[in-house]
Amino acid sequence: MESLRLRMMARYLRVLKGILNQFDEWYAEHDSRKEDTMKDALSQFASSEIENYPRSIYFQVLKTPTIHVINMIVPVGVASCWIDPIKIHLEMGWLPDDAQEAHKLSVRALRYSLTEGLLYKRSFVIPYLKCLRPLDAEESLKEAREGICGQYLGGRALAYKITRLGFYWPTMLADAKAYVKKCNRCQRHTPIV
Repeated sequence: MESLRLRMMARYLRVLKGILNQFDEWYAEHDSRKEDTMKDALSQFASSEIENYPRSIYFQVLKTPTIHVINMIVPVGVASCWIDPIKIHLEMGWLPDDAQEAHKLSVRALRYSLTEGLLYKRSFVIPYLKCLRPLDAEESLKEAREGICGQYLGGRALAYKITRLGFYWPTMLADAKAYVKKCNRCQRHTPIV
C-alpha cells in the first residue's frame, strides 16, 4: 500500500514538474508549520488515522486519482537540450544577446518547423523528421536495433534506419556507432574486414 502511495505521489510530482517547465521562472517558499496552524493541522491529519481526525477539519475522500492517466505520462528528459533554443525562437522569436549566436540560431532555425508544439527538421528525402530529446533518442536506438540484434548492422546503417523511421537528432551517427560498439551480441557477429 505504501509503495502505491509513493508511486502516486511521484506521478503528481512529475505532473507538477511538467507544469513548472512551462514557466520562464518560478519560486517556492517554505513556511514553517508552527507559523501556520491550518497547515500544521493538515499535516497531522494526513499522517493520522481517519477515525482520529479533528472535527474542525472537513475533508472529502476521493476514490480515484485527480490526475488522468494521460496526464501522468510526462516526458522524462525535459532538461534543457539542443531542441529548446530552436523551439523558443520559432515560437516567440527569441534570440540570444550575443549577435553572432543570434545569427547562428536564426539561420539554423530555418531548417526546422514547429507543428503542434513538436519540432521537426526539414529534409530533402523525407518531408519532416521528428526531433528527439537525448533520452528519446536512446530509446529509438534500442527499438530500431531490437529486431536485428545479432546481425551485423553498423552505425551508419542504424542511423539511416532511424532516419527512414522519421526521427532526427544532431549526434545521431555518433550515437548509433557508439551503441553498436557497446552491444555484445552485435560484436560477436561483426565481420572482420
